Amino acid sequence: MKKRQLCYILSFLVIPALLSCAEFTAVGVPKEAETGKKVFVNQVGYLPDYFKRVVSAEEAGEFILLAEESKKEMYKGTLRPVYDRTSERVIWQGEFTSFVIPGRYRILVPGVGESYSFIIGPDVYNDPLKLGTRFLYLQRCGIELNDLETTGHYHPYCHLKDGFLARADQFYAANEKIFSVGGWHDAGDYGKYVSTTTVTAAQMLTAYELWPEKFYDGQFDIPESGNGIPDLLDEARIGLEWLFTMQRPDGAVYHKLSGSRWPSINTTPDFDRQPRYIYGISTADTAKFVATMAIAARIYEEVDPVFARKALVAAEKSWKFLCENPDFIWDHSGFDDEGSGAYGSATDRPDRLWAAFELVALFGRDDYLAEVVNVEKVKAGEERLDRPTPLSWSDSALLGYFHYARAGKSNPDLQRIVEDLIIEAADSELLRTKESGYRYSLKFSDFAWASNKEGLARGITMILAHQLRPNPEYLEAALAQLDFVLGLNPLSKCFVAQLGTNTVRNPHHRLVASRRKPLPGLVVGGPNNNSESLVEPANQGPFSYADAQNSYSSNETAIDYNAAFILAVSAFAGTQQ
Repeated sequence: MKKRQLCYILSFLVIPALLSCAEFTAVGVPKEAETGKKVFVNQVGYLPDYFKRVVSAEEAGEFILLAEESKKEMYKGTLRPVYDRTSERVIWQGEFTSFVIPGRYRILVPGVGESYSFIIGPDVYNDPLKLGTRFLYLQRCGIELNDLETTGHYHPYCHLKDGFLARADQFYAANEKIFSVGGWHDAGDYGKYVSTTTVTAAQMLTAYELWPEKFYDGQFDIPESGNGIPDLLDEARIGLEWLFTMQRPDGAVYHKLSGSRWPSINTTPDFDRQPRYIYGISTADTAKFVATMAIAARIYEEVDPVFARKALVAAEKSWKFLCENPDFIWDHSGFDDEGSGAYGSATDRPDRLWAAFELVALFGRDDYLAEVVNVEKVKAGEERLDRPTPLSWSDSALLGYFHYARAGKSNPDLQRIVEDLIIEAADSELLRTKESGYRYSLKFSDFAWASNKEGLARGITMILAHQLRPNPEYLEAALAQLDFVLGLNPLSKCFVAQLGTNTVRNPHHRLVASRRKPLPGLVVGGPNNNSESLVEPANQGPFSYADAQNSYSSNETAIDYNAAFILAVSAFAGTQQ
């Protein structure tokens, strides 16, 4: 009897205390238990004049927009069920586009939960642009990285002996030293690749060409800040200067530079002291080099004419090599990939096409194109150009198409054909977004290696199309790709380190692993059905992801992922100076 009375008395003391700790909202949803788990938003925020979407993973009829500090109800909207091809589930979708008051908010879905907080404001993409670009500075090779005050990262000079030729060719002996210090570490390891460095620099230069008013000196707090040149161009030049070192005397370009074995996960760059080799030439990489240097020659003409001339001369030398060697070449051995990624190609056609278009945009002469396609047959409709695909290290011809379509020196008939192909590609991506409840361009089965980069690249296709033929739907759909990557997804995960609330914490990255500190702005690959690492769940579409250090197939970064992020975010960042 005494035990029963004691339990009865304790129940009056303990239950109220537990209820107090749970801190229920006015509608009976425990805040801590439900925040962000079932209500998804872009955790960075929304621009006032663009679409603002929210998704609930569970059935509900309405949502409430709450001011973050006061918890005051600011807006109430309706949720409607839709079948989502991205997750292959029914989701409840709402939008609050008409609400434009700047501030910090969160979404409450009665009976389901709350979202993470987010900002509405005209400059919500300024910080993502800074972090995404500054990440490349943290990836620099051959420097003493001293970023203790900003990110806490430091390492002594690294890879100052780069590199030694892996196999003899007609210019150098095997193991002969070729100076190739500099550039960017490609990913979570320390290899350097022409394939990704070219497409990264090219996208950065394209962003500058489209929106020069958004970039200025001192913007990203890098060592070159204060030299009178926009920081974006300074950082792009890091990649370009390294590319020069990969050009052979006859114009051919080597494929990559890396060690012969993978460094252990806790190795800092300065302790990766193995000999590092320069691997065989590739016509695909040579063409990528031509295209990128042609863009650089155009962009740097006003800020550094001497450097622009250097890029132009390099482009012409490598183009001459391509003309003299019309067949695909890749000097490759299986042993080349024992300590680095293959980044292999079976063709160089898209790369030659990209190079030719960039040279025509630079010089205004269609004879460059004649080396790749029959221009007269294309204009007559007897031969069709390939429809451009979303930007990737294996095919960046879209950039060439775009720059050609915008060039004042282009042939009007061919220019119209090229522009039509870009619009056709953009319309295809736009249609895909309309089939998704998240307005994401990837369906369930599309999630593979670098799915985040793929979604951003599809958004870029629409951004570029909008530049040619303005269509608000293109921009809304492109912005939806950023929404997904920044948290409006079934995992409620922001896939860019140090952005959002539920951010990436354990990327597959050697500097992060060794220093145990995040790298702000790092973009991870994202959900991957194939699960090559066997860590993330396989064949689960957008759920095939693990924020785990050993998940190299879903949670590693690469510089070209950040390049896509930089170009996409640049379209929506505010003018900052």
